[in-house]
Amino acid sequence: MSVTLSYKSSQGKISFNTDICVLCGTCQYVCPAGAINIEESSDKKGFDFEVWHNTCTLCGNCEYFCPTKSIHLSHDTNEINLQSDKYKNITYGQVKYVKCSNCKTDMVKVTNELLLRGFGYINEDIKKLSNLCSDCRAKTTFDKRVKLK
Repeated sequence: MSVTLSYKSSQGKISFNTDICVLCGTCQYVCPAGAINIEESSDKKGFDFEVWHNTCTLCGNCEYFCPTKSIHLSHDTNEINLQSDKYKNITYGQVKYVKCSNCKTDMVKVTNELLLRGFGYINEDIKKLSNLCSDCRAKTTFDKRVKLK
């Protein structure tokens, strides 16, 4: 009796979309190899995202668990690198802060991808709240509830 195992394997490297990342850190947390590092940039204007491909096991956890689907593993075998180049093969990106529409403090952006995943739709109220930092969002929501009573 012969058994054939078939699975979808990722051959290439990780690509990262900084426009839809919300810096939740899930990818870093679920990476069993510790290949993903996210930390505040030295210029304090956002966060640096790095993937060390010499450490990455291509397990796909980062892609599977990313709530906004900003990480993808390539299936392009042309992106495979020589062993001698493994320490040079790094995916790098920077997610920049945006300004709160109310108080103008730096904040991590809330993307439409995350809003759609969380709410299933985006209306004007949700869009307005998503442009506020957590403090302004809490105050706005509290003030709105108090006025309703």
